[in-house]
Amino acid sequence: MEMGEQVLHILEDLREEEFKKFKFYLPHGGTAPRIRRGKLDGASRIQVAELLMQTYPQEALDITNQVLCNIPRLDLVQGHQLQTGGDAGNSGNDANRSEAVNSSARASEPQAYERQSLVSEQQLMQLAGKMGKSWKQIGIEFLGLENHCLEQIEENNPGNTKLRAFSMFLEWRKRARQEATVICLLSILSQDGVPLQPEDLDCLRDTGRA
Repeated sequence: MEMGEQVLHILEDLREEEFKKFKFYLPHGGTAPRIRRGKLDGASRIQVAELLMQTYPQEALDITNQVLCNIPRLDLVQGHQLQTGGDAGNSGNDANRSEAVNSSARASEPQAYERQSLVSEQQLMQLAGKMGKSWKQIGIEFLGLENHCLEQIEENNPGNTKLRAFSMFLEWRKRARQEATVICLLSILSQDGVPLQPEDLDCLRDTGRA
């Protein structure tokens, strides 16, 4: 079975709500170039499969499996990875492949869980160090904070841009409450127009990795 067909079969196995989550997490999967969220809005399963194949011609299935771990649908990860092993080989090889897949899935579970957990102060401090002079723009335009709130933060932290940005993130986290997850903040700061480099968000993307 061709890789594109395998990807499409996986997407067809997702329930509608799971497919929406898949499209939500997909822009954060893989390496550059990433699929922009605008291309995914309203896209069908066939269109998403085509986007994956166009963007990651050699890695589309791997990227798909990474996103499945975030939903999480580890059963599909295991099932389709076993399927790609083909019919060749004996039962011993099948057992080895099964164990390898299960190990991979178990390793992915902490990452999927951690990305859905609340963002930590350590992560916010790391992000704050990347903000520079753009911290107020990010606070108003993307985090939804008011200018007077940021001016108060600025006054409370004279001459220290990193602490200003850190205090801004703490204010956002306090307001967002249970929505202040790693994946939520990553989604916000990955939008077009955010004055950050992709590597500035590595402290969020690397969550849960060994």
